Amino acid sequence: MFTMGGFYVVIKKIWILITIIATVIAGSAEKNLPAPDGAQAVSKQVYVLNEKDYCSQGVTNDGEYYYFSGTKNLAKADMKTGEIFRVTMNAIPSELKKMGCNHIGGISYYDGKIYAAIEDGPDYKNPFIAVYDAKTLKYTGKYYSLPQSLHKEGVPWCAVDAENGCLYTAEWENAEVLNVFSLDDMSLIKTVPLSESVNKIQGAEVCDGKLYMSSDEDGAKKIYTADLSTGEVSVLFARNVGEKFEAEGMTVYKDSDGQLIFCVLDRGIKRESINLTKYKLTE
Repeated sequence: MFTMGGFYVVIKKIWILITIIATVIAGSAEKNLPAPDGAQAVSKQVYVLNEKDYCSQGVTNDGEYYYFSGTKNLAKADMKTGEIFRVTMNAIPSELKKMGCNHIGGISYYDGKIYAAIEDGPDYKNPFIAVYDAKTLKYTGKYYSLPQSLHKEGVPWCAVDAENGCLYTAEWENAEVLNVFSLDDMSLIKTVPLSESVNKIQGAEVCDGKLYMSSDEDGAKKIYTADLSTGEVSVLFARNVGEKFEAEGMTVYKDSDGQLIFCVLDRGIKRESINLTKYKLTE
């Protein structure tokens, strides 16, 4: 007799086979890319089929789990395996939907909470930060309105500075300043002029007093760093993934040796996959 349990096993095997095939197809289109300049790619996790939509925008981590954002969802994955095991669909709060919000951008983890940048493209009149419980991925009921004058092209990302109790944002194209907000009430503390503008920032993370930024500018898809006190900007490394990719969010953590590991999301060639690539700096 063919039981429901047996039916489930068959469906699961078919789904695993389809996933493997889709992953192989996505990977075959991305061979022979040049090596990064100033860093080494140490691994790549490929998300395909429905999973690619769960992690298409931003990524952050708490040392144990990755947290992802899609256009309208949040997801959670084991950092050791990369396996996504929890998803919250339609995560944009209803009160923000009523104001036209339709897109979740970059996210940042702090103290059991996920801070998510939410915007209302293409008008970009209502930039917000919404707060979610990291354990459940449920909306906490808290959101903050950001000054539209500082976010004329929306709020594509946010980055929490836990040490200083603040959160950073910037314009998407040719950002000339960092906006610094208090985590207590998201009031504007100051702006920090950058030594040079940074274009098309898709995601950022604070680590050891520096801001690391992933750019989707044409060409090398660079990772920039900015000193949070002086605003001094420099190129940390160029990923060289190619113009057919779209760089998305990024997160940073330290491995067991204390070395920085940069985890960067990209939309793959032909948009068939989302790739989470890990990099470490070279000497």
